[in-house]
Amino acid sequence: MNSTTNDSEKMERQMWEDIKAKNCKAVEDKIAEGFQSVHPDGARDRANEISLIKNLSVGQVEFNDFRSTMSGDNIVVTYMISVQETIDLERLPTKPTPRLSVWKKGTDGWQWICHANLNPIP
Repeated sequence: MNSTTNDSEKMERQMWEDIKAKNCKAVEDKIAEGFQSVHPDGARDRANEISLIKNLSVGQVEFNDFRSTMSGDNIVVTYMISVQETIDLERLPTKPTPRLSVWKKGTDGWQWICHANLNPIP
C-alpha cells in the first residue's frame, strides 16, 4: 500500500469517526468551500451536506477495497463501505456500497472537496 492510499484511508476513516461521534466542528472544518456531493436523490452543496450529516446517526462502519490516486494537490479515493445509517428515523440499507471522495490540500491541510454516496436514501 502506498502512502497516498494510507493518507486517504486515514482521512476517510477519521471523517467517519467524527460523523459517528457527532463532532460537528471537526466535520465542518474538514469540508472545503465549494464542496459538492452527489447522492441517489441528487446533488448537495456544502451547507446541504453539513445539514444531512447533522441529521445522520451512524452505527457500525466497515470499510473495504480502498483505492487512491494523487493528482497535484488532490487525492481521489474510492472504497466500499457497509455502514449502519439512520436519517430521520429511517434506517438505510447496510449492504456494501461504493463511495468516492476527493481531498484537496490547501493552506489549512487536507479538506473534503467532493463526495459521491451511492447508497439509496429511502
